[in-house]
Amino acid sequence: MQRGIVQKIFNEHFAEYEKQNKLCARERYAAWSIMTCRTPAQGYHINACPNGDYSAIFFNSCKHRSCPQCGATDTERWLERRRSQALDCSYFHIVFTISHDLHIIWQFNRRLFTGLMMLAAWRSLRELVLDWQYLGGLPGAVAVFQSWDDELREHCHLHFIVTAGGLNSDGRWVSANDEFLLPTPVLAAKFRGKFLTYLKEAFCNLTATGIEKDKNQILRPPYGMSRQKCLNLLNKLGRKRWHADIEPAYSHANGAFKYVGRYIRQGPISERRVIGYDSKNVTIGYAHSEKHEKASFKLPVQRFIARLLAHVPEKGTHVVRAYGLFHPRCREKLNLARKHFNQEPYVPTLKVPDAIEILARMFPGQDIGQCPVCKERLRTVFIIRGGQAPRWQLAA
Repeated sequence: MQRGIVQKIFNEHFAEYEKQNKLCARERYAAWSIMTCRTPAQGYHINACPNGDYSAIFFNSCKHRSCPQCGATDTERWLERRRSQALDCSYFHIVFTISHDLHIIWQFNRRLFTGLMMLAAWRSLRELVLDWQYLGGLPGAVAVFQSWDDELREHCHLHFIVTAGGLNSDGRWVSANDEFLLPTPVLAAKFRGKFLTYLKEAFCNLTATGIEKDKNQILRPPYGMSRQKCLNLLNKLGRKRWHADIEPAYSHANGAFKYVGRYIRQGPISERRVIGYDSKNVTIGYAHSEKHEKASFKLPVQRFIARLLAHVPEKGTHVVRAYGLFHPRCREKLNLARKHFNQEPYVPTLKVPDAIEILARMFPGQDIGQCPVCKERLRTVFIIRGGQAPRWQLAA
């Protein structure tokens, strides 16, 4: 479909959807951002040639992480940081899933729930890979939280990209078998135990020592459920089998990070997946068509809007985290590992490339961000912020 199709659907149907549904501020702001992205409501900026040969006015992007029109340049910046930090080894892709019965708790505690889920997964993974009978070394890992499935329904799970090896206590690199890292039933059971324990502690508002927790570390029972009912649910889920999946290792980091990079920005659906729209229904192509009998599915526009807004993260939620050798505090250990692979020590890039530079890298050979007269790189010389943001100018 054409560019901006999701924006078009929201502009035509959100007003009706808003009348029929009770929305929170998080959903309203996401909808407003999607509808006003790259319109006068978001303000504008001027890109000009340093030689004075050319200038052009462009409307600003909304920069909301659930907007399908935004995020391409931010994702590319993230991928560049990951590539510069990556070790020259194979990488495992591990998926942690939870029971759908926990989704109701996630809906009312998105930020804390996501953080506890990531913490439980990493500690379970770390505890096992540090054991000498499996690996005996500390790996590098990047975790990405995803809350949707192929049909945009709730399906909370984690993607972990993990190095196929780690640094042992002597500072030596220990390589893993590319076909096997850990027994998945053991990993799933440990993750289940830790995650349910963390949830129980957060509901009870007490640490193991009996000290009251910070209010930001307290889980709220969903409407219609008491705290005791939530604890009973957690006890019930502790008796069920959970699942974790470890795929055969990628031969290099680039493919692994590209796979999870698409879940970081642009919301639960890309515009390329919207293959049909007739003002009543939206036809969407499956992201993993090999797992389905049909190549696409249909949703009424009201349900499409509801499913997209259901996955808007709560403000302050970190859906991407780095662990082990990739954690900022482990740079010394990371450089020890890089030395094993004859790589230069990792130094974080202080200069962040702007959008024009990123687009030029993404589309080499095209005249993106160049002056049509002298071919000099354009610069942003003036910005007016729209919405509720204060206005400011950027000197030329």
